[in-house]
Formats: sequence, C-alpha cells, structure tokens
Amino acid sequence: MHQLERVTNLLTLLLSARRHVTFDEIRNELRGQYPDNLVAARAAFERDKSLLRDEGVPIDSVVLGGDQAGMTGYRILRSEYELGDIDLEPDEAAALRVAVSTIRMGQSWGLEALWKVDLESMPDRGDGVSPVIGANLPVDPRLPFLHRSLATRCVVSFEYNGKSREVQPYGLLARDGWWYLVGHDRSIDALRTFRVDRISGEVESGVGGAFEVPTGFDVTAVFPADPKLLPDNVDVGAEVAEVLVDASDVGVVLSQYGPEAVVSERDDGSTVFAIPCSNVRAFDQWLLGFVERAEVLAPPLLREHVIDWLESMGARA
Repeated sequence: MHQLERVTNLLTLLLSARRHVTFDEIRNELRGQYPDNLVAARAAFERDKSLLRDEGVPIDSVVLGGDQAGMTGYRILRSEYELGDIDLEPDEAAALRVAVSTIRMGQSWGLEALWKVDLESMPDRGDGVSPVIGANLPVDPRLPFLHRSLATRCVVSFEYNGKSREVQPYGLLARDGWWYLVGHDRSIDALRTFRVDRISGEVESGVGGAFEVPTGFDVTAVFPADPKLLPDNVDVGAEVAEVLVDASDVGVVLSQYGPEAVVSERDDGSTVFAIPCSNVRAFDQWLLGFVERAEVLAPPLLREHVIDWLESMGARA
C-alpha cells in the first residue's frame, strides 16, 4: 500500500476516535496496511505519525492507565485540529474565495469555509462569473461514522443502487481518490465493495460487537483488482453478466477468468462466460475490445444499456 493511502486512513481513524487508541488498536483497525513484522510496523507507524505532525496535525498522546497501563494512546482532538475564527484582510479574503471556488472538497465544505471567514458579504468579481473548478477533491462526511462502526463492530444499513443493504464492515480503503467500504453484505451473504460516495442518504448502525472480522482479513488483499468488480452508480439488475464470446477469442477470456467462468459451450466453438459487471463503465470498455466478437446475453438491462451505448457511439461517428 502507498504511504499516502495509509496516512489518510490513519488520519481519519484518529479524528473519529472517541478515546485515545493504542498502537496495537490502530494496527488492528488498519489491518493489512502495516507490515506483519511488529518492529517494521512500529517503524512505519512512527514515520506516518511524524509526517502528520510535520504537516501541522496535532496528534495528542497520553500514557494510559487501567488495563492498558503504561501504553501510549493517540487521538486527534477536533477542537485543536479544526480551524477557529480568523480575521483576514480584504485582499486575503478575496484570495481565499478564489481558492475555495476553484478547488472543491466535498459538496458543502467549501461553502462552510467561506462562512467561517465571513466571505458571503464580499463582492464578486463584478462580471457575475464564478471561477472555473480546477480540481475536485471528494470528501464524505459519513467516513468518521463508518470508521466508528468498523471499530465497534456495528452492522451498518444504507441504500445503495436503489437497494437496502445490511453490511458487516470489515475495512475502509482509499484508492484513486475515492473511499471504499469492504464488508459482508448480509442481504446476499457475500463479500462486497461499496464506493462510499455512492451510498444514498444516511448510514444507520446497530449495536456494537455484532460480528467479528474474519481472522487474517486483509482489506488490501480482497480489494478487487479487476475494475469491473468495482461498484459504480449504474444499476443493471445483476453483478455478473453472461457474454457469448466468439471461438477466436475464447482463449483470451479463459486466460483472464479461468474455466470456472464458463457457463456453456456451443457447437461452433463459441462460449458463454460469466463476467463481472458491477462497474458497468469498466465492463463497457472490456466488451469494446472484442468489437463484434462478443455479445451480451444477460441481464436484460445490461444488454439494453450496451445496445444504447453502441448506437450512441455510432451516431457520433
């Protein structure tokens, strides 16, 4: 795992912690993100902690008592981390308005930052045109809640792609600018990955200690390597598609998915395969590589989507 991802996960964990947590607890919550060797894991943690402190993050550390006597606990106090009231000069406020307008962090945080420095009363540039967004840095306010549910072993419930989900959270991971929740989906009795920003509405949690994370679970190891397994916001009614592949390309698909993906074989040598389609956009790109040598048979919604997609491309050609 890249250090930036691990440090981001550590920052979120320490921000959401309601009490000081020990290194062992941090290592357990971020299972698979630190080396298995204890000495190497401790060294990596110290580097991460130093990096955060060098960036001005106030990590509070205390020596614990009770059954954790002598251990050091860590936590980021929001009162020290979050920005207090500031007094800016007019030109400084104007510069900050431009920065907030051109870099979007989440859906409302930029606006709240403007309120914090009282920029709503500032005049605009005079032309009524807002600066063009130069970067989009997604931040989801449900992350601390999900981290707490993960730490306390609470089952979470939410809406995803129009369906009610009841999930045992096993891990949270930041990849390619997005946050993913990995856990056991009780509604289908299977391990699934959910992109946090695709969750609809609020997340609800049950009582603590409702489940145990499987021994040796490594969120980085189970995170899908195939982009077609990563969820998006297009619901086609199934997570696996049946695709008829021409005989000339059967060997290619077998090398990708193995014989266990074979659904049926036809007399002309063509073969029907079960192909992941949780991420419909990634599935589209995979299918396009076969041109006319592959055909989607099921589910019907995916077949309709592919037909519409190909016709729209033909209309633009």
